[in-house]
Amino acid sequence: MQFRKTGFFDHIKVLGLYIVLLGLMTMPVILHMQSRVAGIGGDPWQTMWRFTVKEQQGFRGFLADVLGKGDPQLVNLSIWPWMPIHAVLGEPAGYNTIFLLNFLLSGYAMALLVSMLVKKPIFSPAPVMAGIAYMFAPYHIAHSLGHFGAMQLEWIPFILATTLSYIRKQNIWKVILLSVLVVIQAWEEHHYALWLAVFALITGVVYWPAIRQLFGGQARIKFLLSSIVFIAIMVLGVIVPNIPTVKLANTDSSALTLGIDQTTRFSADLFAFITPAPFQPVWGSVFDNLFGQYFTGNTAESVQYIGVGILIAILFFKKHIPVLQKRLWFGALIVFGIISLGPVLHIFGHVTSIPLPYALLAKLPVFSAIRTISRAGVFVTIASCVLFGWVVATNYHRLRTTYIIAGFLLLDFLFIPFPMQSAVLSPAYSMLASVPGSSIIEIPAATNYVAASRSLYGETIDHKQAIGNIALERGQSQDTFNLAKSVPAIRQLLYLRTTELEQDRPELFTQDLRETLPDAMTWLDTSAILLHTDSISSTQKNAVEKFLDDQNIFSKTSFGDADVYIRNTNMQTKADGVFLIRGDGFENVGYDPKRLATFAEIPNAATAILVNVSKKPVHVELSYTVPDESQDSLILQDEHGNMLDKKNIIVQPGQLSVVFKNTGNTKAIIANPVMTVTAL
Repeated sequence: MQFRKTGFFDHIKVLGLYIVLLGLMTMPVILHMQSRVAGIGGDPWQTMWRFTVKEQQGFRGFLADVLGKGDPQLVNLSIWPWMPIHAVLGEPAGYNTIFLLNFLLSGYAMALLVSMLVKKPIFSPAPVMAGIAYMFAPYHIAHSLGHFGAMQLEWIPFILATTLSYIRKQNIWKVILLSVLVVIQAWEEHHYALWLAVFALITGVVYWPAIRQLFGGQARIKFLLSSIVFIAIMVLGVIVPNIPTVKLANTDSSALTLGIDQTTRFSADLFAFITPAPFQPVWGSVFDNLFGQYFTGNTAESVQYIGVGILIAILFFKKHIPVLQKRLWFGALIVFGIISLGPVLHIFGHVTSIPLPYALLAKLPVFSAIRTISRAGVFVTIASCVLFGWVVATNYHRLRTTYIIAGFLLLDFLFIPFPMQSAVLSPAYSMLASVPGSSIIEIPAATNYVAASRSLYGETIDHKQAIGNIALERGQSQDTFNLAKSVPAIRQLLYLRTTELEQDRPELFTQDLRETLPDAMTWLDTSAILLHTDSISSTQKNAVEKFLDDQNIFSKTSFGDADVYIRNTNMQTKADGVFLIRGDGFENVGYDPKRLATFAEIPNAATAILVNVSKKPVHVELSYTVPDESQDSLILQDEHGNMLDKKNIIVQPGQLSVVFKNTGNTKAIIANPVMTVTAL
């Protein structure tokens, strides 16, 4: 079949075919657009939250994001290209629609690219087959479980197709289109943008003689002008919006300091490329039980399966692929396959000590901040699909053979039924919207990632910030989480310390949890506790409910999936208005049940914060015993280094930091610490 200019209706036919296949694969999603959300875990909840919050901010929020202003933070712009769909459909219908469009556009983009490469009509076997392989690739399905940016595989083929079109016929509008597509890719998934740059280098090496000839002579000026336009759009669209991330990278924050352990964990396994995905309904579970369960990381990051049919076709029928195309795509497959393996080799989940080339790249700027090295596998998927397209175009000319290959391909990449979860929030959130306070104690938002992400989306209804929510931990100050872990009574509730709650075990300095809770809630500006009874064990539920019911200061409302405790401020409490927060420096804090006492070690200096929520100054006495050898070495100071008398500390309304400083050579141990509060 000779190449002819692809007609408009050929594109419609391809899209129509893909819509039918997509409908068969994802029918449950289509049938539950308004009540359920495609995917599993907490990531879909966070994406829906981001859509809703950014829509509320409107154009000002968009400008704030793209102008790169603000405090150091991890920038996420992935929702903006899709905002019109969200604005029209809302959630979860908006998320589900984008989910479906990503599959459709990914298949179409790959078909378009292969059509241009092999010079065949888009509605012919090679482009159609390559598009099917790409849209239903296990790598794509795995990230579609919830990774909003990583599941968008359409942009790279569109970028490559636009680049190819520009090379064949230079046009400034093509440069602008190419630039916009690259900006969108950088917004959606910055890992892919980085790997796209690496692929550009590989292409430059393979096609360097042709590139020099193409853009030499008079064409050089046009190429330079195109480069200036491209670079300008990159600066405005990519660099400027990511200024807050650059600021974060230059701070002492640990948000971008990932470490070798995390880099190694989220690297691909050597056998992941030939191990079927666990969600394949026929044989996926068999291979997962044999091999996949041992892969490091999680399912979304460990799935790299290329497809046995595609591999066989490429390896045995590659002879007729043009030489330079063969070098380019096999080179990309090998290079990115090696990169995705990470700094050391993984074999069936066993992390060996065999170093790999990425161990050198990991020390370079930008590369050192990559969290999921396995996502370099996106170009393994792209390269294998393009090579598969070439094989079909150069070897198979009978439609019956093509149908057989397509049938096996669909079976190999089958993922019916696609996982979904309820997108209906508890009615408790609507009730909390009218409760005073800026925050809530939400359990288990500090320990369960899914509950934390759902809680984040719940903020769009109750307009309360969940204390200690781990959903956005990498984007927030670590001090925020350390605080939640240290406030007496709050810590026990958030982290479900059932033994401490059931035994009413006192905190450091014999702080009674029931007496401390009202003061801690006042300080945190919260008057409600939301307990998700469907997300905790019966032991945890019983411990928390007993602790709160014994308080006699809460009114309780039960829903089918949650209980809401609202503090009655008119009820009298035994609280004295003061509590102590343990800061850094204390080690081996423990409780002796026989002696009914707490103790702690202080190697150098330990900080504590005395919080006074009353409106008047109070007198605080801190009493404790220390070993004889520490009597003179352990001193008490304020945050400015001034000496304090532990028996006579005046705490004004607000908070006062005190420092236990150990000037000795051995650890100081404080035992039987007691805090006594009296009014002045």
